[in-house]
Amino acid sequence: MLTALGCGGNPADTPTGETITDAAGAGLPIPEDGGKETIASVYAVAVPFIVALDLENQVLAINCKSSFWTTAVPALGEAGSVGRGVMDLEALASYRPTVVLHRVGDPKTVEAVEKLGIRTLCISAEDMEGVKDTLALLGKYFGKSARAQEVSDWIDGKLEKIDGIVATIPQEERVTALVMGGELGRVAGGDMLQTYMIEKAGGIPVAKDVTGNRNWASVGVETIFTWNPDVLFCTSSTVLEYAVEDLLTDPTWAAMCAIQTGRVSVIPARIDSWDLPGVASVLAIFYMLHEMYPSYFTADQLQAEVDEYYTMMFGKTFDADYLGYTLE
Repeated sequence: MLTALGCGGNPADTPTGETITDAAGAGLPIPEDGGKETIASVYAVAVPFIVALDLENQVLAINCKSSFWTTAVPALGEAGSVGRGVMDLEALASYRPTVVLHRVGDPKTVEAVEKLGIRTLCISAEDMEGVKDTLALLGKYFGKSARAQEVSDWIDGKLEKIDGIVATIPQEERVTALVMGGELGRVAGGDMLQTYMIEKAGGIPVAKDVTGNRNWASVGVETIFTWNPDVLFCTSSTVLEYAVEDLLTDPTWAAMCAIQTGRVSVIPARIDSWDLPGVASVLAIFYMLHEMYPSYFTADQLQAEVDEYYTMMFGKTFDADYLGYTLE
């Protein structure tokens, strides 16, 4: 039934004769008119790229990790669903998009989607180079290369600005830091974006030698105590099974430097996580820079960067209370 439905799907526009290679190494023909392509995805990481490239009106079905996106971008709120993380093939066949945006490392889903006569374009954005590569890839496929370059240049400009600030921080003032995952004892290792963020912001990542295949690594709380970081960040990309307030008052954690000085925080924001891979990852680096070195990068400076980002992405700013963060 699914194959029959898929064969009657919307054909992609006549290809230009050019091809691109996606993050999974597959070649795809570039459509003649990318503006006529229709999109579906169960991969929440695709959402900020869709918005950054002004593709939201081409979305038929999407998985938004937060209601923030469907509220801030009405077209996403009107889109349907073909699953959350796992593809609902029957629903996909009923929507019949011309292309599915999907993550790398799931060849079974890619094969099943393509049997429906629907193209699959796989993306990977686990570091800042991956973020820019994804912008370029989607920009070329959908005819949005100019916008992709504009956003990529914005990222480069902000990273250069961060480098300039970090260069003024003396080595003797540098602090050690760690990003914890949703469970106590799980951390971002050296192969994760969050550890890159610490280093880019001038911190010394204590878990740099830990690898977890770009997944949160279970090292145990005893190892964290041994590392004894000066600053402790907690992810906002997943629900925390603990509270920062509890860590600050738990006698078991009392000897840690970060606990003694109260330098423990959740990376903003409650409804738009800055430490998820995407354009907003730049904000997470700015946030870490402020938290680790507030005298070199103030709360007012951070807020200005936050407002600039949301203006670029959405054409407007949002209150900190609404997004769910506070700056001191």
